[in-house]
Amino acid sequence: MILILKKIIRKLSERNGEPLLVNGKLDSFQNPKKVLLLRQDRIGDVLVSIAFLKKLRVILPDSQIDIVLSHRNKSAQFAIKESIDNSFVLEKRIAAYFKILSELRKQEYDIVIDLLDNASSTSSILTSFTKAKIKLGFEKENRKVYSHIVRLPNKKENHIIERLNSLLLPFAGNVKNEESLSFNLSFDSQSKAIDLLGVKSKKFRLGINLSGSDDSKNWGTGNYIGFIETLETLKEKLEVKVFTTKSNEKQLNEITENVPNAAAPFVNSFEQFTAMMSTCDIILTPDTSVVHLCSAFNIPCIALYTYSNNPNVGMPWEPRSKHSKALKISDKETLGLIKITDVLVALNQIIEEISD
Repeated sequence: MILILKKIIRKLSERNGEPLLVNGKLDSFQNPKKVLLLRQDRIGDVLVSIAFLKKLRVILPDSQIDIVLSHRNKSAQFAIKESIDNSFVLEKRIAAYFKILSELRKQEYDIVIDLLDNASSTSSILTSFTKAKIKLGFEKENRKVYSHIVRLPNKKENHIIERLNSLLLPFAGNVKNEESLSFNLSFDSQSKAIDLLGVKSKKFRLGINLSGSDDSKNWGTGNYIGFIETLETLKEKLEVKVFTTKSNEKQLNEITENVPNAAAPFVNSFEQFTAMMSTCDIILTPDTSVVHLCSAFNIPCIALYTYSNNPNVGMPWEPRSKHSKALKISDKETLGLIKITDVLVALNQIIEEISD
């Protein structure tokens, strides 16, 4: 029923005629007064958009650039504040939904850009309800919502960062982007991170992030305990800090029961969590949002992934930080089947590489 409703909404949002396929720089995209970006999905989606946003700001230094976030990723807006003028948050309530539609119409944007590379009924509605004459998105199922589209690069061959750069084409005439995912943390958050975790006591600090956005992104309590036990041989140069959320406190306690001072304190802000993670020299994580934090701060990462052969799913969002290792297993299996020995090998390789 929900799928049928989404299809109806998408159909009602469509424009007459086919959108223009962009092949180069267009005069109509130069020097707009107001631009709106749609990024109402998860935290990781905001983080992978940083390089695109930074480049767009360079191209459009005098334009007002606003963004729509969601209740799921609004905590990450601190990471894009230097590129964005205003943020709108799409909350779960129906009343809030209609309120944001009204606010967006009042802004009278010149251009709206849908950053999602999957068809989204929400994006279709938001795009349609703005007064923007130019509506840019990827060539995908809901393409008729847009006035202009760019080709969607092969998801199996192109990282999400490269795919997003395709949206620069009508502005710059090319998809080159020298910008990184880096961003600045406040002095207060960095200072508090040191207060919360203490000064590093060994040469290297290994941060272990236990889980991601759902239970499938969890290596498993037994694996984490077994892995930490194997670190005994590295205890002279490696300290361990284990991170998770309050909702996962039970697993954290089980894992750190016999490891003094390993449990990182819970914090209420994603910026503070980020600041604590930034103190680590190496990070182990099954969560892509933390992978992107590693890319932002160039922290070597051991990323645990499931991968799919579905061409619409795309390649895993692998880390861009130097010396990182990605360990993958089919999505028909579970992360828990990734071997402790393989993770230990990856860790030792990173330590050797960054010790040179």
